[in-house]
Amino acid sequence: MTEILAFVNDLLQAVIVIFGTAVVLYNLGRARRNRVTRAFCALISFVVITYFAETLVSRALVPVSAEILLRLEWVGIAMAPAAQFHLSDALLVTTGAISRRRRLMVRAGYISGMVFLALVLFTDTIVTAPDNLLDNEARHLVAGPFFAVFVVYFWGVTAVSIYNVWRARHRCLTRTTRQRMT
Repeated sequence: MTEILAFVNDLLQAVIVIFGTAVVLYNLGRARRNRVTRAFCALISFVVITYFAETLVSRALVPVSAEILLRLEWVGIAMAPAAQFHLSDALLVTTGAISRRRRLMVRAGYISGMVFLALVLFTDTIVTAPDNLLDNEARHLVAGPFFAVFVVYFWGVTAVSIYNVWRARHRCLTRTTRQRMT
C-alpha cells in the first residue's frame, strides 16, 4: 500500500511540474508587458521548483544528494511568500490602488526570501538533515532553531497577501471583473 501511495505522490508531483512549467512557458511572452502575469509566473515558477526538487528527492539513493535536493527545494519554499505578495500587489495596482509602500514591501519580501534561502542552503539554523535521512519513506529535513521565525514570516505574508487579493476583488467595479479575480 505504501508503494502505491508513493507512486501516486510521485505522479501528482510530476503532473504539477509539467502543467506548471507549461503555464509559465505559455505566459512568458506576455510577462514583459503585464505586471500580474509577471508576478503569477514568478509564483508558479517557485511552486514548480519545489515540486521538481521533491520529485527528484524521492529517487535519491545517497543521503548527501537527498539533502542537497531537499535544501534546493527551499528555493521555491523561501521565495513563494514574496511571490504571493507580489501577485497580490499587482492585482491591487490593476484595480487602481497604487502604493509605493507595498512596492517596497515586495522588494523587501524577495530580499527576506533570499536571506531565508541563504540560511537554509549554508547553515542549519532554519532546517537540518536528520541522521537517518534515507530510512524514512517521506524524506524531509527537520526544523532548526529558527524555523519558527520562517513559519511566522510565511503565514504572516500569506495572510496579508490573501487580504490584498480580497481588497482587489472588492475594488472591482463590475461583476465580471470580480469573477475574474476569483
